[in-house]
Amino acid sequence: MFENYYSLNLSFVIWNPDPVLFEIGNYGVRWYGLLFALGFILGRFVVFYVYGREGRVKNKLDYLLIYMMLGTVIGARLGHVLFYEPEKFLFQPIDIFKIWEGGLSSHGCAMGILVALWLYLNKITIKGFKLQITRHERQGDSWLQLVDRMVIVVALGAVFIRFGNFINGEIVGEPTHNQKGVVFAGPVTENLKSRIPAVASVAFERLDEKGQNGNPQLLMHVKLAQRIQSEKKASEILEKNVLFQLTRIVRPRHILVKDNVSFSLTKMGSNYIGTIPVTGIARHPAQLYEALTLLILFVLLMVIWTKYKIDTPHGLLFGIFVLWVFGMRIIHETIKENQVTFEDNMILNMGQWLSIPFVLLGIWLIARIRYRKS
Repeated sequence: MFENYYSLNLSFVIWNPDPVLFEIGNYGVRWYGLLFALGFILGRFVVFYVYGREGRVKNKLDYLLIYMMLGTVIGARLGHVLFYEPEKFLFQPIDIFKIWEGGLSSHGCAMGILVALWLYLNKITIKGFKLQITRHERQGDSWLQLVDRMVIVVALGAVFIRFGNFINGEIVGEPTHNQKGVVFAGPVTENLKSRIPAVASVAFERLDEKGQNGNPQLLMHVKLAQRIQSEKKASEILEKNVLFQLTRIVRPRHILVKDNVSFSLTKMGSNYIGTIPVTGIARHPAQLYEALTLLILFVLLMVIWTKYKIDTPHGLLFGIFVLWVFGMRIIHETIKENQVTFEDNMILNMGQWLSIPFVLLGIWLIARIRYRKS
């Protein structure tokens, strides 16, 4: 019962994984971090393959990937700070560095990578009061040519990042308002275990009946630590800590718990187990939708590059990339839950507004190539 990571039938999935892959001392290695790193590792092979097939030297490419990694992390974090939570970080600037708490922006990531690639190709020096920009010897790449190759890698890496988001139960879709979709129970479990030390594990059991508004009705089993020896103490923890936390859980809410809900308490071996009836909120797995479209994009970019290789028109792959990624982003945002509350009163949310300039850029880049050919 307490080892289940997911449960499914033909209608909905209960997704309750442990986001921590393994622990070394007090440090936990999370699935998200592993997938993030795996995207860069596989991206390295793709970059070396592309440059090798084009007959260009590859001795500087590891430096290029370092620039890419720094541009990705710094750009994504600063983008989130500037676009979504500027007031919070204005008063708590140290929180900017707490990347492990979440808060990365794909739009900031895109801009960070573009700046990083420009810095890779150019050297900035200050002589006297003059700022001088000189070109590095980087295998003759133009900026657009370099960006064209790197967006292939970015598309692949983004697939792994979205899978990481799925495991974490973040960037979730809107409720489906029926029993089809995914109940992201993982954030609920992690919230309870991190805030209540007495909670050892949490598992969910599906029921045949429907809950509130047609959503799935579930039983939530909370296993308490072995040190909780008395039934009275176990009951107090469930009532004053667990139920208190469940009825005030942070947005987005993945389960609903009535304020006056009753629980049952049983003992299994040396552990007390509290069972609480809850309503699961089935949602669109928006992360998987995006992962699929990004995988299609990666294949498309590779097919186009295979056709032209070194003769690929400068800006073509970049144009297709931004048009596809941010065009699809505008569509995906219609079924995704808003990241911050101020978006709730907007006609288009922040992600959609920020995507429009990238879509226009993609159209311009592709039209520019077609105009030059005509």
